[in-house]
Amino acid sequence: MISSLAVFVFTFLIYIKGVSPSVYGGDSGDIILASWFGGVAHPPGYPLNTMLGWIFTHLPYNATVAYKANLMAAFLMAASISLLFLILEKLTKNFFVSLATSLILAFTPLFWLYAHVIEVFQLNLVLVAASVYFLVSWRESFLAKKQKSKLLYLAFLFLGLAAFHHHTLVLLFPAFGYLILLTDKKILKKRRKVVITLSFFLLGFLPYIFIPFAALRQTPINWDNPVNIENFIRLITRDDYGTFTAASFILGGDLKQKIIQLINLFLFLKTDFGTFGLLAISIGAIYSFLKQRQLFWFTLISFLFTGPFFLVYASFPFPNDFYAGLWERFLLLSYFFSAVFLAFGFKFLFDLCVRFLEKRVATKALRKFSYSLIVFFLLMLFPANLIVNNFYKTDLSNFHLGDWLGYDVLASAEDNSVVFLLGDTTAFNTQYVYYTNKDLQKVKIIKGGSLAKREYREQVVREYPDLKIPEDFLSGGEGDSAQYMVSLIRLNDPFFDIYTMDFSPNIEGHKWSSSGFLKKFVSDDEYNKNDIIKRNEEILANYKYNDFSADLGFEQYIIGHLKEIYATTLLDLSDELISNGFGNDAIKYLNEAVILSPDMKNPYLRLGNIYLRNKNCLVARDNFEKALSIDKKDWRLADILSNIYGDCLKDDEKAQQYQNLTKELKNLNSTDKL
Repeated sequence: MISSLAVFVFTFLIYIKGVSPSVYGGDSGDIILASWFGGVAHPPGYPLNTMLGWIFTHLPYNATVAYKANLMAAFLMAASISLLFLILEKLTKNFFVSLATSLILAFTPLFWLYAHVIEVFQLNLVLVAASVYFLVSWRESFLAKKQKSKLLYLAFLFLGLAAFHHHTLVLLFPAFGYLILLTDKKILKKRRKVVITLSFFLLGFLPYIFIPFAALRQTPINWDNPVNIENFIRLITRDDYGTFTAASFILGGDLKQKIIQLINLFLFLKTDFGTFGLLAISIGAIYSFLKQRQLFWFTLISFLFTGPFFLVYASFPFPNDFYAGLWERFLLLSYFFSAVFLAFGFKFLFDLCVRFLEKRVATKALRKFSYSLIVFFLLMLFPANLIVNNFYKTDLSNFHLGDWLGYDVLASAEDNSVVFLLGDTTAFNTQYVYYTNKDLQKVKIIKGGSLAKREYREQVVREYPDLKIPEDFLSGGEGDSAQYMVSLIRLNDPFFDIYTMDFSPNIEGHKWSSSGFLKKFVSDDEYNKNDIIKRNEEILANYKYNDFSADLGFEQYIIGHLKEIYATTLLDLSDELISNGFGNDAIKYLNEAVILSPDMKNPYLRLGNIYLRNKNCLVARDNFEKALSIDKKDWRLADILSNIYGDCLKDDEKAQQYQNLTKELKNLNSTDKL
């Protein structure tokens, strides 16, 4: 236990160095605020995470709320590594191998990254690790004829906490069932023991007692307002999203997409563990199959169900950095169980090397323990190398972009206005900045997508009593959020400036005009196209993030996603300028969008069109060719380039090449549709 504590302290102290002082992206803002307020996080509520988060976010020292919440991530990830060390010691009976393997997992880029930003998956790992530790300990005691049933009960207590914390953990049931039935073949006949075991599993539901009390406090983060049975059940079953899915619209995908999931999992493992690591994992799987077959199948089933099976079932799309960032956190359990095979692989190689040294380098001065130390130090070069190479990739100690996003959204609206927000990152990050900075609470922020839920509409009425409320706003049932949003806009336009982001409904007699991150609702009579440039230059000058070429460090998926949000707003501004005849003025903003998201196709399209209208054929060609390199299946781009080469650059050979490409891509697109 002392060694395990030392592993925890060592990893935690290193993790602390890279903890983010800022909110990150995705659900991070919602999780942090739920912890800080002691409220109800998004379904299924994550009460245990929230209760632990409340402790961390109220620690009495000077730091941002986000930093304190993210510190909990470092604590939990260090705890999971410490528990892994204990598990591996029991399985391999080798201290050196267990220590090296645990530290390798600790400093793989994915594991290390999520020690710096809070999510719900860190607690997942701790609960699963504790459950596996007690299960392995029970099995060990049973095989030694000691039969310590309390260890099995503890295994199921933590399994219950894990499964009720995150529903996907039910995928561990087959592996647990297999190992228990193969260890104690008569266990199903021991009815009293089965009942007690299941009772301990159900104790994992106890943290949900916190949910109704949190809801009754009516904090700003109060999903589904679960003060009654109906709302409580809807929350814990994730009815809003679809049980066992990240969201109902994500579930599905064709065979090709499912295969991509498996390929990406393999590529992630190869990138983070390296070729040698993958080789050791493969050797470990074979070695454990030969030496400890039941543990092999337990580990393999756990890996397959929480990794490949879940990923194929869910089939996350990969259209942008946001979904890639959402997808990667689901790999953490796959990494955890891969580390078990890695340990067995290292055990095989460790024993092989020690035997080799005993035979070939046998001296009186050295004993077997000394040979073990030599091999151990060689083995430790692996985690040492990971620490050196991966700190830069995961260090978020100077990361502020998540907070800047929230600040810059609020800076885009005038005081005493209503701001409708859509999209998880935009809404949650802005909420985080808004609620943790009283000086910025000068507007009314409303999550447009959540207006479909009556509980959220009731919250809006409570929080902003001076808003004008439509007649059916509180009496209406589950409805179209756009309908309620339009009603609010119509009623409140005479009294407040209205802004929105990511959704601009068409309302007769009005336009939406770019205002930094947001679109401002203005009447046709008030719309002045000549004010667009001046107004946006003033807003952008007050942005926290205004040097788009600045080095923000290693670009993780979520960082790329945040920059893409900025790029999209600049693209929207450019579109408005172009539509009003200010194409040349739009060039500046399009170039900035390219700096932010060089792999986004649309800015190159706009630039190509502008330069083509200006008869600058070479620059137009360069931009269209760049757009085609990003989307190689777009036959329209090939057709445009054919015309540019033929009509503008007078290069008939190139024009014919692109014309042929146009025909090929048209045929390819037709085949894909079939």
